This record gives sequence, structure tokens and C-alpha cells, in this order.
Amino acid sequence: MAQPGGPVKAAFNNVIKLNAYADNWCMVYLNGKLAGVDQIEFLPHNVLAINVLPTYPMTIAVLAKDNADPKTGLEYGTQIGDAGFILKLSDGTVTSSAWKAKSFFTGPLNSSIASPKVRYTPIPANWFAPGFDDSTWESATEYTASRVNPDGDYSSYDFSGAKFIWTSDLNLDNTVIFRYTAPKPANYVKTWTADGDIDITNVVNEARLAPPPAPALFQVNSEGVAAGYVLRVRGAQQLVEQFAGSSIELGPGTDQVYLVLYGGNLPAVISATATIGGVAAEVAYAGALTPANGVAQFNLAIPRTLAGTGLAEVVVTVNGKNSNSVYVSIQ
Repeated sequence: MAQPGGPVKAAFNNVIKLNAYADNWCMVYLNGKLAGVDQIEFLPHNVLAINVLPTYPMTIAVLAKDNADPKTGLEYGTQIGDAGFILKLSDGTVTSSAWKAKSFFTGPLNSSIASPKVRYTPIPANWFAPGFDDSTWESATEYTASRVNPDGDYSSYDFSGAKFIWTSDLNLDNTVIFRYTAPKPANYVKTWTADGDIDITNVVNEARLAPPPAPALFQVNSEGVAAGYVLRVRGAQQLVEQFAGSSIELGPGTDQVYLVLYGGNLPAVISATATIGGVAAEVAYAGALTPANGVAQFNLAIPRTLAGTGLAEVVVTVNGKNSNSVYVSIQ
């Protein structure tokens, strides 16, 4: 409990909801601090839903991107895409033409698919800061939901009263920044005095000093049997096979057999190697399992020289750090 006259902490009932939907990706700043980033890059389409602690007036700054090739501006290689963004806070703040909008990547210019060209404008420093001057930016253009055609899980979230917005060119403007300052709601009273202010410089320095984490491979039982499955590539077919409790059959020499394992504690992957039964195995993929945040996936090509090995130890090494050992049986 706070001492009399001391700082007062915020409570859970001071938190408000923020829902944002972008075709295809966005990051949101509130009062100059990063509040949320869409963790799924260019999946058509995804909702960013977070809790935020409001302080008014609240400057909202959003960087939104449509899925467009950086060299041509085309989507999926051959077509001109369209975009759209919508946001709602549970305090009643919604996107509308009252927001400011500016494009920083446009293309293909003149809608040319045959000879696509693009135009970039440098993104200014501190575009997310409350004091940034956006007075010369155009007002956002409102679009109907039928024009944007939202996909995915959009309908499961509350966007009532909010408008889809973009620049005046929904098709060709691919990277857009939006800004809006939300006033204090009527009858709003701030009841806390202890605003968090993390020194991110210190956090970065601490991260540099911290030893790199070692990947952790999941196992299905106390005997260390690996958690995952086998992916068999046979000609044009890709066959998924379970192996827990049974042996992996490598099959004909024309089969490509991959061991797909799950794990955690994965840092940004700079280098990744693996051994199966003490033999070097090609790492076809090492990275996040999307969209299961915090779960890693490793795709390892099983060397055919391991046929008939029986029980084989599997170890993955990421950025020079070895994982724990898990085991599979190869016949």
C-alpha cells in the first residue's frame, strides 16, 4: 500500500482496450512510446489487441504497411494491392478523417504493372513524438468496410463507430503514417501518480552483457523423446508422419525426410546447426513458429547414413549455444 503522500499505482480498472486492424501490418505508439506491434508479418489480415494505460492528451501515431514488393510496389508479384487501417480505443477514440495521414512509399507509379516504378519519401525522425509537426499532412480519407473488405478475425473485435482510413490513394500508397491527438474524455479523472518510465538505454546495455540463451527442445516424456513430427517429401507430395513412440523409417533413397521439432527460448537466429546421432544435419529452418508466440520450430534434414541407427540423440546449436538433448529412433 502506498504511504500517505507517496506515489499511487495504477489499477487494472484504469486500463483501456486498444483494437487495431491493418491491411496488412501496423505498429502503434502512444505518447511517444511503442505500445504494440503486429507480430504476424503480412498475414492477410490480423488484429492487434492490447491493453494500454492512457494519459491525456494522448498522441496516437501509427506506421501501417500494405504488402508490397519494395522494388515494384506490386503485391504477390503481379497485382496492385489495396490497403486499409482502423483503430478503436474503449475510451471512445476511433479512426476518422480527423486523423492525419502521409504516404512514404508509393507504387507502382501510374499503376503500371508492365514497367513498375516506386517512390520513397524518407520517414522523419520522431514521427511518433507528441510534439512532431504534422500540420502540413493531409487529412485521412475514410473508406467503407466493403471497399477495404476486411478479412481474418476482424469481425470478432469491437470497431463500432470507427472508420477505415488511409491516404487518398488506397491502392498505390503502401507505407503510411497516421497521427491523432485524443483529448481527455469528459469526466475523466486520473487516479494514479506513478507513471512507469523504463530507461531503455539501461535495458539495452544489460542485454548486451547477458549471456545468449540456449534453445530448449521440447520432449513428450521423461525419457526425452522429441516433440514434433516427420515431414516426408516424395516427389510432389509432402507427407506428415508422427513418430512419438515409434521409429522413423527413411524409406526409398528418393525420399527427403525432415525432422520437425518444437522448442522455446529462441533468440534472434544468427547461426544454427544440428546433429542427429552425432552426424551433422542440415538445418532447413530455425525460427519462430507463427503465430504461436514463444514457440520455436526446427526443420532438420535427416542424413540417410543414419538408416538403421536406432536410438539417436538430437542437439540443435543456435548462436553457439547447444540445446538440451532429445531422442528419436531411426530404422
